[in-house]
Formats: sequence, structure tokens, C-alpha cells
Amino acid sequence: EISTTDPQYYKWTQWIFLQLFNRGLAYQDNVPVNWCPELGTVLANEEVIDGLSERGGFPVERRPMRQWVLKITDYADRLLEDLEELDWPESIKEMQRNWIGRSEGA
Repeated sequence: EISTTDPQYYKWTQWIFLQLFNRGLAYQDNVPVNWCPELGTVLANEEVIDGLSERGGFPVERRPMRQWVLKITDYADRLLEDLEELDWPESIKEMQRNWIGRSEGA
């Protein structure tokens, strides 16, 4: 069982984050998010249907929020290449490819 409150777990997530930060791949920015005032939380795009929260059907608004951002595009090629090495179901790898969202041009 994995517990994200276990120091043996989060010490490694913190270490990975610091590696990204020290290489300029993690930074803070104000980015638009899906905010649901009724639920008091940010929702993923998949949790918003026709402007309403999937749970409860509450109105969702777009608002800027300061948060940590990873420069995925700076290492998208490497992420995509390494996906092929993983023994994961193809459907999961395809979701990861879509999330990475590698694109060329404007």
C-alpha cells in the first residue's frame, strides 16, 4: 500500500520536483483554472460538463490562479519516447500521449 503522507514516499516526490525546478522546468504562473465556488475546488476539464461540475451540477467559472507549472514541452519528446518502454496498457499510454500534447508550430 502506498501512503503519500509517508516520508519515504514524499521525500522522493520532493527530490524529483527539486530536480525539475533546478533545471528551470518548474515555475509559478497565473493560469486559468476551472473553479467551482460551491465545491471550493479546482476541477479538471473532464469534471466540467457544459459549464457545470460533474458532481452536483454546480456552476464552474474560469479564473486565474497562481500555481506550479511544469514545462512539459521542453521534454515532451523524451516523455513520448520513454512511454514505449513501459509495460502499460496501450489505452493508458495513449492517455499519457494526449496529456503530454506534443505539437509543432503555433
